[in-house]
Amino acid sequence: MAKRTVTDLDNLSMDIKADKIGIVNLNDGEDTSLWNQAQKLLPGAKSVIVLAMELFSEAVNQATSKAVIGDLALRDLYRSNTDMVNGYLNWEGYKMVKSLHAQGFKGLLLPADAGPYDSRLLEGALSYRHAAETAGLGIIGWHGLLITPEYGPRVRLACILTDTIFASSTPLNIENPCFKCGGNCIKICPVKAISKPQVEEAYHLDKYFCCSYYTASGMCAECLKACPVGQDSP
Repeated sequence: MAKRTVTDLDNLSMDIKADKIGIVNLNDGEDTSLWNQAQKLLPGAKSVIVLAMELFSEAVNQATSKAVIGDLALRDLYRSNTDMVNGYLNWEGYKMVKSLHAQGFKGLLLPADAGPYDSRLLEGALSYRHAAETAGLGIIGWHGLLITPEYGPRVRLACILTDTIFASSTPLNIENPCFKCGGNCIKICPVKAISKPQVEEAYHLDKYFCCSYYTASGMCAECLKACPVGQDSP
């Protein structure tokens, strides 16, 4: 079978209404952890398609971990927006898998919510944010979240694994905006789970502190709100 190119993806995804779509050709690096993760989920996987959609800043700004019993639950606006975007992404991913199947290829949707997750190690079966970074959708910031140029870290992601060979998206060639920001997320994190990374690190996050606080509070999005990238997006 001839190698399929990104032009074919353009035809395949013409009805997919995601804000951003990126591709990782797994054959470009078979020794990477992303390749290993993909093969465990879909043996013979050749590409990862990453879909991203914006979370609205107006809703994100309502998120708080300081809820008061009986008070207006404005943070539910953030939760509702997240649920809506997750559902939309899952539907668009479903349509893409249907398109792959119609052309005789395999496709496995990893949903924007409720994906395979090891709650002991706080790790997913495949790192969406690392796949998105490799696909050129953004870069991982000091808070450990994907930062997109358009929306900052205020996005949700879904992935599709397929045995179709697509050309990789062009990597994003920008300076890490965290250096200019100086670490708003570090200053605002209520449990100091975020630290400035060392030279060899992309980020330094105590995920157990972060998850414990999030679980106990029912919500936390301080790092999403504090990140200045994409704040001017309408």
